[in-house]
Amino acid sequence: MPFKMFRVNSAAELDSAPVALISNYPLEKRDYKPYAQCNLCWKEDALFLRMWAFELTPPPGSRLTALLYLWEEQPQKALAVTMEPEEKCTLSLYENGNFQPVEPPEGFRLHPHSGEDLQGVYWGGLVTLPKSWLEQWGKVLLQPGAVIRGNFFKLCPGPEMAHQGSAFPADFLGNPFDRESMEPFLVVSY
Repeated sequence: MPFKMFRVNSAAELDSAPVALISNYPLEKRDYKPYAQCNLCWKEDALFLRMWAFELTPPPGSRLTALLYLWEEQPQKALAVTMEPEEKCTLSLYENGNFQPVEPPEGFRLHPHSGEDLQGVYWGGLVTLPKSWLEQWGKVLLQPGAVIRGNFFKLCPGPEMAHQGSAFPADFLGNPFDRESMEPFLVVSY
């Protein structure tokens, strides 16, 4: 069953949207599997992405990444949105095994959040990406019934607490960012 990307009128509605849990840590030999989750929603003129991880003390290099194959005409190109605990967010394009950084567009918004609740100490943020900016690379598949491919990752290179996790199974022995490690995301309008 594909992950569903709900249509929303504002970011305030994300709390009622489906959540993808990052729980696949296939190479983890210890028991360090940080709990993390993500929302991905859309409206006519923007894409909303919210990611957060529960880590008391994030190790150096800890990050959350969403990889989204959004373009109909460019099925091998993906957008990578990466958040770090230091309230930092980077954008890049992924193609042919390479990440190419891109400047955040006008209208880009990052609302970092961190704190503590009943589940523990967390960090993360909400990113708003204008659809007009995404369309510079081709037609964006953001209409009801469309299917994009994507995955959400919790990564840390180490050496302390190194880990690689994803919401959907990914090839961590090969290249987890290639299209074959992505899940279908169904664009819906409820």
